Amino acid sequence: MSKLTFNITEIPEGESRKELTLASGALDVESYGFKGGEIAIDFYRGRRFIRTRYKIEADVELVCDRSLEEFLYPVSTSYEVVFKTDVQEETETKDGAVRRFDFSANTISIEKEVRDSVMLEIPIKKIHPKYLNDEGNIEEFETKSFGNTKQLDEDEDKVDPRWEKLKELKDNN
Repeated sequence: MSKLTFNITEIPEGESRKELTLASGALDVESYGFKGGEIAIDFYRGRRFIRTRYKIEADVELVCDRSLEEFLYPVSTSYEVVFKTDVQEETETKDGAVRRFDFSANTISIEKEVRDSVMLEIPIKKIHPKYLNDEGNIEEFETKSFGNTKQLDEDEDKVDPRWEKLKELKDNN
């Protein structure tokens, strides 16, 4: 059983809190490396529902799009999941989700929501911190070229004589 799966009978009535340490690799964040973190979960258990609010602070290993260097990216996010017995349709928004829970299973799991929360915090452009300025913006960089680029430009202007012959054949038909 995952650390993020809880037995309903072990959650006390009213408010309670649980703090967990997630080990490296505890979440499957696809091609990124989850390097562990801390999660604080606030439970509120009523007669017909259980509300979970969590805040996670973790590190994810990313590969820089510019230099291909690996670096640790800190993630901090929170989310709320409400488990109800009388839900007809499960819903999900950017702030929280409403899920149906089955008393016969006697467990609830927030693993999927935690994984999704972490994944949503990963930036589209993964830039190593050494390429960012003090404000967090990407520093400009100088592109360098090697070899004789002038020769390449001249070669692009030339037309292969075989194409000219093929064009003549096409025009004759």
